[in-house]
Amino acid sequence: MDTKTLSDFITWSKTTDLQEIIYKKNGIAIDIKTAAATPAASDFSCKLDIVAAPALGIYHAGKKGKALALKENMPVKKGDLLGTIEMNKTLKDVLATIDGVLKVISITDGLPTEFGQPLFFIEPK
Repeated sequence: MDTKTLSDFITWSKTTDLQEIIYKKNGIAIDIKTAAATPAASDFSCKLDIVAAPALGIYHAGKKGKALALKENMPVKKGDLLGTIEMNKTLKDVLATIDGVLKVISITDGLPTEFGQPLFFIEPK
């Protein structure tokens, strides 16, 4: 294969989405592999609704003296209490944002939270 043909082939290969080419002829073998394209973050979608921390503070699974029995895959309704955030002796409720199924609990009782930190993920009905 002459260098002009090889150069044309390389130029062409950069315009395609091929990931592997194997060429064998007259004792010449060329094996070209490219890395698979990494999908962009925008290529993914998530149907889970995020319940974020409404304040900086300490998460409690319920109100004082009344712990909630939250479990993954349990049904929740919009407005259901999912816990509280304690900040400077003030409590701010963490409420379910939609009707659905509580899919992920990403916080543990007594741990600090940042404002906007995802605490729960709810799958809509």
